[in-house]
Amino acid sequence: MAFAGKARMSTKTIHPIPPTLAQALDRSANLLTPVRLLMALGVLLGHSFVVFLGRTAPEPLMLFNITLSYAAVNGFFILSGLLITRSFDRRPDVLRFVVARALRLFPALIVLSLVAILVFGPVFTPLSPMAYLTDTQTWRYLCDVLTFGDTSGGPPHIFPNNPYPGEFSASLWTLRYEVFAYGGSILIGMIGLARSRGRVLALFMLSVLSFMVVRTIPEVFSKPFMDLTRLSSAYLLGATLYAWRHSIRISPKLALGMALLALMFGPTASYEIMLNFALAGGILLIGFGLPSSWASLARIPDLSYGIYIWQWPIMQSLYHLGYAQNAYVMMAMALPLSALIAALSWYFIEKPALAYKTPLANGLKTAFKARKTV
Repeated sequence: MAFAGKARMSTKTIHPIPPTLAQALDRSANLLTPVRLLMALGVLLGHSFVVFLGRTAPEPLMLFNITLSYAAVNGFFILSGLLITRSFDRRPDVLRFVVARALRLFPALIVLSLVAILVFGPVFTPLSPMAYLTDTQTWRYLCDVLTFGDTSGGPPHIFPNNPYPGEFSASLWTLRYEVFAYGGSILIGMIGLARSRGRVLALFMLSVLSFMVVRTIPEVFSKPFMDLTRLSSAYLLGATLYAWRHSIRISPKLALGMALLALMFGPTASYEIMLNFALAGGILLIGFGLPSSWASLARIPDLSYGIYIWQWPIMQSLYHLGYAQNAYVMMAMALPLSALIAALSWYFIEKPALAYKTPLANGLKTAFKARKTV
């Protein structure tokens, strides 16, 4: 019997049970920051071809009509849905949540928009300084960026001879949907859906159904609505992962199975949904399932947001100046430049701003309470 007990212990050692997502989320260390960095780099690599080739040729980094940059954006929303739902569920404080999200988005975005109109605009526009400063588009761009409005433009007449003339940072368009998702997370949390696995799953299935309907008859719906169904289904997949965290295990076999299943659906209209499941499996595996020897990567600074918002203007500038002879040269030059600017943004803007999450939220609560007592 003693021998049998040892045999059972040995079997457990050789074949450990994979941890659940709930157990993985409770650990103090993970590799989700490197995962975000990988997805930001995916956007940069894909956009290297987009910026250089313009609208004349498709991005070559694609599989079944889903490009690398497109898939990376979906991955961002899946991970955001998981983490943001968890954040609000653990601490359902609306004011603190809003303050934290605002401090994550706005400081770097304010700096980017100011640098765009005060530095990039004057350098890369053919307008005279007076004509530039008095053009309403100069200041309207600032409002568009900070209100998540039409971010497809830029300072007036910037990059006039590029394949994408007039565009300063086209990738900012996704931020408005991120803000919509934050609002949805608050609503889901306040009405208690986040604590009901079945309701969250039903909401996700409804988003998938909406996505499929829109893709079946695209001529009926506007592009913003198509983008909304695409990104909401990805975000709600992340929220569903959190709701079912006690049942989901971090398994390489599961991640591989999702990837193979996505490939099987490749030629069909369901491919993007299945690809999102594969992305989710990869995110969980890299974020929580790699061996402990990879643990040092957890100390990598979070450069993903800075790379995401700065890679497009950097590549536009490289093309305008004639430094990029082809997409691969652009990629090789944009990568270190984007990482450098992202590091400056993280250490001097984003990280210091995030340190004010609790003090600012507490200060606002105190101010609201004092106003009520007056």
